Amino acid sequence: MAVDTIKPKDPDFRDVHERLRDSRFSPHFDDCIGAIDGSHIPMVVPAEEIVNHVGRHGYPTQNIMTVCDFDMRFTSVVAGWPGSAHDTRIFKDTLVKYATMFPHSPKGNITIVYCIITLP
Repeated sequence: MAVDTIKPKDPDFRDVHERLRDSRFSPHFDDCIGAIDGSHIPMVVPAEEIVNHVGRHGYPTQNIMTVCDFDMRFTSVVAGWPGSAHDTRIFKDTLVKYATMFPHSPKGNITIVYCIITLP
């Protein structure tokens, strides 16, 4: 069901988003189709799983990676990773495991704008 809801509006990314046509962004963001964000969500886990879920924040979290387009619509969401998992590991695994569903620019280039937002 989520695969029908969380997807790019135009899976072929034929049109360059109007925000990227501005001279401030081109050529720096040419072929960029969105932004990737890793978020740590606090959670309660069984005592035997705490070690896997405690990361740099010092409390158990789940690491969730999301991709959104320039209209702030989610185009990909990967959840379920323990908080101790590094963002790069999640990203690399996603590129392999969900290769056919992960959004790619038309030329196959992956331009990454990456930020980490941590909820208090």
